[in-house]
Amino acid sequence: MANLSQEQTCPACGVTVANDVVQFSNGSTGTRARLYARVCQYAKKPECINQDKELIGVVLHEDGFMEAPPIKLG
Repeated sequence: MANLSQEQTCPACGVTVANDVVQFSNGSTGTRARLYARVCQYAKKPECINQDKELIGVVLHEDGFMEAPPIKLG
């Protein structure tokens, strides 16, 4: 297991994780659960550093992207 206090950069997506805080390329910091909900579950790359379910924790609905509102055409 990696030293969790050490800063890591994921070779799969490029995010930085330090002390379980994720620094996304844009916006505010987040959690490993948010990173998993938005990136890792879709990328499915073997070099991803965020695959340990115990470190990810519970992924909440709000960790993912919000649904876009319906668009009325015509």
